[in-house]
Amino acid sequence: MARILLVDDDEELAILISEYLNAHGFQAEVAANVAEARRQLEQSRFDAVLSDFSMPGESGLDLLGFVCSMYPGLPFIMMSGSDYSTLKDRALEMGSMEFIPKPFEFRKMVGLLEKAIG
Repeated sequence: MARILLVDDDEELAILISEYLNAHGFQAEVAANVAEARRQLEQSRFDAVLSDFSMPGESGLDLLGFVCSMYPGLPFIMMSGSDYSTLKDRALEMGSMEFIPKPFEFRKMVGLLEKAIG
């Protein structure tokens, strides 16, 4: 079972996404911010990271930079409620495999994770 680290400060959305992922063959672990995500990455092995961009303190881009430097090859998918083309371009340039604007179709998210994990 593929383990996904889901990083989002919106607790209700994080619960919905994690429950959907768990019901579709993934094991989703939730982190509410970048610092918590770093701790979880250091303590456990994950098959992919699905992270929001906008969070208090550090952003999803900060986490993406950390993942790319410390865990090269770990699939990372950025999501955001703001579909700014510059943000999308920056995330993809930094190494995010995909950029998903919110709101999104959960089925599409699952398909992207399946593709990312291979």
